[in-house]
Amino acid sequence: MVLDLQYQKFRKIVIMNIEVKVTASAKSNSFKKENGIYYIRISAKAIDGKANKAIIDFLSSELNLKKKDVEILKGEKSSKKLISLNIDEDKLESYFSK
Repeated sequence: MVLDLQYQKFRKIVIMNIEVKVTASAKSNSFKKENGIYYIRISAKAIDGKANKAIIDFLSSELNLKKKDVEILKGEKSSKKLISLNIDEDKLESYFSK
């Protein structure tokens, strides 16, 4: 009896939850890390969820992720947010070493 085994490669899924301090209504968008703390400056105003949507759009674009791979878990109405990213830690850290 011959067994025909098929293997499928699945994309490695890595979920990172990071705490972020957000400044809305900034002059420009930026994402940085200082002393182990993540900061996002976003130009959108914090009205009707516009800043939250802009954060997702900005992070997905900057980190080359799909929008579904960026999610605000906590702090939708706060400047301190918990954000979930489907990204490998090395890839995230390489973003800051540019």
